[in-house]
Amino acid sequence: MINGKCIYFVEGSCEQQLIRALREKPEKIIPGKIKVFNVILNLLPKSLLLTIQPGTRVAFVFDTDVEMTDCLRKNQSLIRQYCGGVRTVFLPQVLNLEDELVRCTDVKKAWELTKSSGTNKFKTDFCRMKPAECRKLLERHGLKAEALWQTKVPPAFSFIERNDSMIRMK
Repeated sequence: MINGKCIYFVEGSCEQQLIRALREKPEKIIPGKIKVFNVILNLLPKSLLLTIQPGTRVAFVFDTDVEMTDCLRKNQSLIRQYCGGVRTVFLPQVLNLEDELVRCTDVKKAWELTKSSGTNKFKTDFCRMKPAECRKLLERHGLKAEALWQTKVPPAFSFIERNDSMIRMK
């Protein structure tokens, strides 16, 4: 049984900002804790896994531009091994956050959202915004939240379950 709790493991501060913005009312995703932790490059520590309560959804938000899946597979296995009654939700960004934002809004380049001078400046500007301000910005640019994490993943990631509906608000 799912208890309504969720933990989002996000690759970086920009993904953290996106999740925060999507949690703003009216929520596009279920609320939950956000931890910046790259599940593609690092293994979840056992000490952390043992704190996850049964029934929690554990969402992995990750880029697919680098086809490294060993840690992701192992993290999925560790969740099964140490966390009874926990569901893993995969939120793959194909190829990265900037590409997701371009697909789901009316901009051609992600940095157009913040009127930044380029991708690196975009990341700084995007992350500095308050979550409510970020949400309003995304909505002004026609955010289609239901289109996030929907693109076909590269073949190396074909093992992941497409189950983002488990964190989306109805």
